Amino acid sequence: MIQQYIDAMLAQDYQALADCFSPKCRLFDYCPIGNNMENFHVCGRTAVEMFFRNKFFFNVIHISDPVITDENTADYFVSYGGQYLHVQAKIERIVDGKISILIVRPL
Repeated sequence: MIQQYIDAMLAQDYQALADCFSPKCRLFDYCPIGNNMENFHVCGRTAVEMFFRNKFFFNVIHISDPVITDENTADYFVSYGGQYLHVQAKIERIVDGKISILIVRPL
């Protein structure tokens, strides 16, 4: 599942990204504060799709150089419209083969 998440992020494909998540998922991103932005907390597959459609359309989020460290974890560089930060995305829970909880933290 982490590979699908990374592939969708690299392609900036908000529909493929939303398809990685369960209907009642939660995504917590604690890294935007490194670029003087509020952290992101997104709940629900539809909200994930809408959130990333907006972020990709306005070129706010870009990732590069992902390294998958295990079946639930990937490290990569992400830009939130500014400088790149080194982060780790970790799937905390999977429900019915989809991401239920994903947490992105700074490294």
